[in-house]
Amino acid sequence: MDNIKVLEEIGLKKVCDETHIEQKYLKYMVNNDYDKLDHINTLGFVKILSREYKIDLSAWLEAFEEYWIENRQDKENNGLFIVVEDKKSSKKLLILILIILVGVTFSMLFSLFQDKIDFSNYMNNDEPVYEQTAIVQEVKESLDEINSSFEENTLNENNITDEVVVEDTNLSDSMDKENKLKQDIEKVETETEVVKPTAEEPTREEPLEKANPKFLQEAIISPNSPLWIGVIYLDTKKRRSFLGEGNFSIDLSHEQIITTGHGSFDLTIGNEKREFKRQSPMRFLVKDTNLTEINLNKFKELNEGKPW
Repeated sequence: MDNIKVLEEIGLKKVCDETHIEQKYLKYMVNNDYDKLDHINTLGFVKILSREYKIDLSAWLEAFEEYWIENRQDKENNGLFIVVEDKKSSKKLLILILIILVGVTFSMLFSLFQDKIDFSNYMNNDEPVYEQTAIVQEVKESLDEINSSFEENTLNENNITDEVVVEDTNLSDSMDKENKLKQDIEKVETETEVVKPTAEEPTREEPLEKANPKFLQEAIISPNSPLWIGVIYLDTKKRRSFLGEGNFSIDLSHEQIITTGHGSFDLTIGNEKREFKRQSPMRFLVKDTNLTEINLNKFKELNEGKPW
């Protein structure tokens, strides 16, 4: 790490003129003021200084990376790791808003078209609406004729009580016919399809739960406190990282190297569970479905000499 002091021997102003790196950033690097340095820009500064002055800044860079991982690493989404969350407040709020909007829309449509909607067939829910077949219509017409004839006879009897005599036999026959027709109607109604108005229930979209895939061969990391995890796929060199405090699922069938911000977590593989109580970062290699702990030198060797 003392190699960084070479910049003071050369002169920070001269280094600034030759490399176009601002003098204040050179001073931050010499004094190890990591919190005042930007991560991406600093990596570029290290490459320029190492190339221009032929000095080895790997030790300084490693210390800077350690500090950055533990204190300054930003949150990123990671497709490899899955965090199980208990609450979906944002989705619930969205569903509530959608339900309110649908309700307001139906209310507006109802107020606009209520004059054009005929509710006469739905006023009495106790009386079913029958299909108007020819048989039902014919029976009802016959019943109406008998009722009309009976009412007419009754009216005439009230007006001219001395001139009109209604025979008991005729009245009995009419009543028998009426009862028979009513029975026919009931029989036809039971054999005829009944169509009842049904209120269409509004559809509700259920909130989508985030999928939690189960790998055939997996390891589960359960941190004791918020934990940063970085992964590098060895076949594609693609990098992913995540910061959180939920359980992390690792696919052991994918060859990769993994680094953590600290070592306070539980590691479960199958029925085997290991507990780690370290404060310093840890590194692992996943190969041939096995997960083994490695040191920084091995990690850098697999990562083309870079600590991350």
